[in-house]
Amino acid sequence: MNLFKDLKKPENLWLLIIMAVAAVLRFYHYGAFSYSNDELSALNRLHYDTFSDLVQQGFYVDGHPGGVQIFLWKWVKWFGDTEWAVRLPFVLAGILAVWMGNKVALFMFGTSAGLFTAAALAFLQFPLLYSQIARPYGPGMLFSILLAYFWLRIFFTGNGKLNSEKPTLLHLAGFTLSAALCMYTHYFSFLFALIAGFSGFVFARRNNIFQYIGAALMAALLFVPHIPITLNHLTYKGVGFWLGVPGKTWIFEHLFYIFDQSLFFLTLFLVTLITLIFVNRDKASGIRYRILMAAWFLAPFIIAYVYSHKVSPVLQHPVLIFSFPFFIMLIFSYAGDEFSKKKAWILAVFLSLGVISTAFTNSYYTKQHFGEFRNIARLTAQWQKQYGDSSITKTISINNPLYIDYYLSRYSAKARFEMYDIYGTDGLKKLSDVVRNSNSPYFLYAITKPTPSEGEDIIRSTFPYIADMQTYGTLSSVVLFGREKGMSYENANKLTLVKTLSAPLNKDSISEIASGTSEIVHHMDSVSEYSPGIELLLDELIAGKPCFLQAETDLFTPGNSGGSALVISIETPDGKSLQWKGALAEYIENPGKWCHLINTLRLETTYPKGTKLKVYFWNKDKKTLYLKDLKCIIFQ
Repeated sequence: MNLFKDLKKPENLWLLIIMAVAAVLRFYHYGAFSYSNDELSALNRLHYDTFSDLVQQGFYVDGHPGGVQIFLWKWVKWFGDTEWAVRLPFVLAGILAVWMGNKVALFMFGTSAGLFTAAALAFLQFPLLYSQIARPYGPGMLFSILLAYFWLRIFFTGNGKLNSEKPTLLHLAGFTLSAALCMYTHYFSFLFALIAGFSGFVFARRNNIFQYIGAALMAALLFVPHIPITLNHLTYKGVGFWLGVPGKTWIFEHLFYIFDQSLFFLTLFLVTLITLIFVNRDKASGIRYRILMAAWFLAPFIIAYVYSHKVSPVLQHPVLIFSFPFFIMLIFSYAGDEFSKKKAWILAVFLSLGVISTAFTNSYYTKQHFGEFRNIARLTAQWQKQYGDSSITKTISINNPLYIDYYLSRYSAKARFEMYDIYGTDGLKKLSDVVRNSNSPYFLYAITKPTPSEGEDIIRSTFPYIADMQTYGTLSSVVLFGREKGMSYENANKLTLVKTLSAPLNKDSISEIASGTSEIVHHMDSVSEYSPGIELLLDELIAGKPCFLQAETDLFTPGNSGGSALVISIETPDGKSLQWKGALAEYIENPGKWCHLINTLRLETTYPKGTKLKVYFWNKDKKTLYLKDLKCIIFQ
């Protein structure tokens, strides 16, 4: 009966609606998409029989605290390693974070502030995405909000005044436990715990200072077993080998990321904020709490920004999720306490538009958020069965072979890949050797991480057709190239031919001794560094539409071509380079035989007026070689 009475209060009914929305958004589709690279990395480090092995090989060498890894070690043993099972506790943590966000904002700023905060946490893509994957970010956000709740209860009363009473054992124990959970979950949630912990001394008084110090020391004591592991992690200094140093505008990029990189969301939050300020204009300001929320949000960013510049890059969007809820609380602090009918209507519009935009306008559930592994494994297994394993040469760009093997086992399949990493010049050279040495009619090329774009061009020199393909946004793709059968590249990628341009090559005769045939071709040697080329103005070509360029030529080399390359160059009217891409001939050359060299480039939609496109062959080391049919094909 009390439950029904409570639901008659509009604020309680609205909280129930918001929690239902948060649950639906998080439960929907959460097990239907492939594990991410980081999730597979974590799962790959769970196959240990003893806790000691888990520590030494599971997270001592990983760079993250061991809390989530220890939890997964037990959870997977009990419930299995399917996406639905593994991600379930992380989904539940994300839902609980919405509820706790309401409680913390309500405690500081009032009922309406709590409801608007919870609504934003429910539908924004940032907390939604990291509540649906089995990584530390969702739980760490929950633990940070829990820490804030118990911290506030130690120092403040419900009316915003400093607490004159001694803190209760429950609040002290809650602070200790949530601080320890932050420390064991992620080093940035650890950082937030430190920031919140030290900020407590600003508000500590005689009635709580010693109890607070005791609770903080107890949290530190709980972390003592992990200290040797953390000291080892600190020697890594960060992830700078792949993460760039943040620029001066990074904080604005992060704010844009928080709002789903959507101008609509920015406008929605801004209009809602202005409306709430107007409706709540006569109420108390709560300036003390606002300063605190701003400090808690900005301090981790400032520390990480300085560390990234002085030591090693560590700043990326997910690591700031632990302080992100306090920015949302700061925004909606202006909603105040009283939940009037006007505010109920504002909340209804805010929540409805937020859900519609996330789920439909921004296509959250159909968007590819991480690299794809499951469907690549499925298609690999399918194509092996359809064409025969021995008929396909297979390569994949992946961080760990076990990641693709994990999913292949789901389809009762095995696959031997000639390459597992295609990185830099060495990777492209090895790929070219695999292509040259392949005798199979098909060539599988899969990408699950950033990979040089030249890879496809190298493969297409020998396997010009596409039997099948699937792309997953800009993050992953898998293509089955064909030597003699399949669709053309442009048809497979749904490109429309715009124009074909040919270079005015000189016509020299190549002897039968050199090429095995008598043909009229363009001869280059020690006195010819550049071939005749193609040149045109991009103003006539682009017209605000994205274009795809494909330069190609046939190449014959009696020996090696040195550093020769087929070049696409985009230049300003005064000759300044805007884009330059060279396809190295050494990747496809086969001395004594004709080979096909391809160079592709996607153009931007806007260039300075008078920008020129140039296509030519650069005989860098002035080798003896022959060209025929140098052309540039333009697609849209």
